[in-house]
Amino acid sequence: MSPYENVLILKLTEGEDMPINRLAQLADGHWKVNAIRIQSVRAVIVMIHKKVMADFFLNDHVTLELNTGRISNLGLTNAHNITGLVGNVINYGTANPATIKPLKDLKKIIAH
Repeated sequence: MSPYENVLILKLTEGEDMPINRLAQLADGHWKVNAIRIQSVRAVIVMIHKKVMADFFLNDHVTLELNTGRISNLGLTNAHNITGLVGNVINYGTANPATIKPLKDLKKIIAH
């Protein structure tokens, strides 16, 4: 199993023209995710309006808020397109702003 098999997808509504480090700060917020499934994630993609703006490595230590089930302090560092998705438009129609999906499934729904 590849360490990048599962990807955390974070959907933002702004930040298209931001430098990568600022985008990482913006994406570091409080995201509601499954506490068990997040343990299988090492890569994060940030999407704005269906376009993958950047991908990041997820830090080994994140903050889990037990009372809300939210994670923060993701420690995102530039992964330099390790997922191969940066710059692509993905037809991923979930309303949830933070989800976990296998990378192979995301590659199947790239808009052509």
